[in-house]
Amino acid sequence: MEELAGQSALVTGASRGIGRSIALLLSAAGMRVGLVARSTDLLDALADEISASGGAAVPLPCDICKPERIGTVVEACVQELGGVDLLVNNAGVFLESQLEDLEVSDWEHVLRVNVTAPFLFAKAIIPHMAKRGRGRIINIGSTAGKKGYLYQTAYCVSKHALLGLSRCLAIEAEPFGVSVNTLCPGGVRTDLIAGTHLAKRLVGERMLEPEDVAESVVFLARQSGNVDIPELVMLRGKGR
Repeated sequence: MEELAGQSALVTGASRGIGRSIALLLSAAGMRVGLVARSTDLLDALADEISASGGAAVPLPCDICKPERIGTVVEACVQELGGVDLLVNNAGVFLESQLEDLEVSDWEHVLRVNVTAPFLFAKAIIPHMAKRGRGRIINIGSTAGKKGYLYQTAYCVSKHALLGLSRCLAIEAEPFGVSVNTLCPGGVRTDLIAGTHLAKRLVGERMLEPEDVAESVVFLARQSGNVDIPELVMLRGKGR
């Protein structure tokens, strides 16, 4: 398995929830971490927390809905960390809406964040990885990328598209020594679904925690280049 200490990672949506847990666990494994999100204050606080624990982190505030910013952020991360060995496309938005109430602007926003941004981050970072002959991209998908759910048309479409993007990237990037994985968790306890129909449906049920997803990211990141795990599905436990 790969030794992560001394390597560098770029994590999107790092300021809270799953992304925050991923950044903390990658740092604990010895990786230098580039932190991407919109909130400068939250990123600075997380970077300080990582530094206080003996790690190294660089806050990289960015609105990933602005395509022109993504390339700049990737270049800044490469310069600050001396390269990027791992990209974790974690940033995402969740939307519930009946089809008749779903506005085109909301549809486009979900696709922009959940599909277009990961595409642009991968497009910007793969050339850097290719020069080094190694690298890994982990896209945080969802079980919504494997099936449909009530009132989640835009979200499910975006996660199905992310899975398709991952599959195509894996084929194109493999000759350069770059691996691509998709992690598909279901029912994670985060603020993303607070107050939604989904959250009400899951009341009283056992759910995944952000730390569970982070541990799976570290598991994938540690796999050797000759091991191929294209998609990893995480289901909620059935226990007490």
